Amino acid sequence: MESREERLALTRRLVRQQALRTQGELLRSLRAAGAKVDQSTLSRDLAELGIRKAAGRYVLPTAAERLTPPGLADLAGVVKRFTTCGAHLLAMSTVTGQAQAVAVAIDAVAEPSIVATLAGDDTVFLATKNRRTQAIALRRLKQWFGDKHDP
Repeated sequence: MESREERLALTRRLVRQQALRTQGELLRSLRAAGAKVDQSTLSRDLAELGIRKAAGRYVLPTAAERLTPPGLADLAGVVKRFTTCGAHLLAMSTVTGQAQAVAVAIDAVAEPSIVATLAGDDTVFLATKNRRTQAIALRRLKQWFGDKHDP
């Protein structure tokens, strides 16, 4: 198995089909299925897929959780637009006085593609590690707040 997409699809399938209680169990199942993956990659994949533990086992997020995590649903209306700025930064424009609330909600989600937020009165800057994580962060913003991307 070579592609990231195949690995993510396999991870989703294994979590759906098996009662996996630890990352070690999931890692062994992935490797047995032919995935070349280490623990740190698996951790990032779980975070990106929104897979969490419930009742002692890994579970997939519900449809509602995949679209908008708690805390962000109520803020979609205050986000005006967001845009990419270079290779590691996104800028988000909000209604006056709402940038800090949006940044706090984004931080609470702990999206791994976003390493830091900085909020003013009506602007939030989001820092990412590289172009790939910037693209992931941009997809998350579109999921959470709608397609308000201003290229």
